[in-house]
Amino acid sequence: MTRMIMYFNLRSGVGEEEFVGKVKELFGYLEGKVEGLGSVKLYRHDFFGANPRMYQVHWEMRDFGALDRWVAFVKKDAEAARLFQENWWKLIDMGTHYDEFVREIPL
Repeated sequence: MTRMIMYFNLRSGVGEEEFVGKVKELFGYLEGKVEGLGSVKLYRHDFFGANPRMYQVHWEMRDFGALDRWVAFVKKDAEAARLFQENWWKLIDMGTHYDEFVREIPL
């Protein structure tokens, strides 16, 4: 199992309630539409480190191919593209975000 983890802050003037509503709308629409994509979890932090990020999204993916299938889906599905652009990227401060992919190593 692979996870995409995104660390970020909201843009100035965007409230948490608005953001959570848009996240539910986006990921609710995507649910079950792309093979290999799993659950999404949203976390809020109370500041940490020298360059704090308030939020994290953890998105489960069965394999790295799921990310390719998701990108292709967003490119061909107008509603997914609209939700992702209007309801996600416009709410996140992209100047402070970073992404990482992590894979669990079974012991």
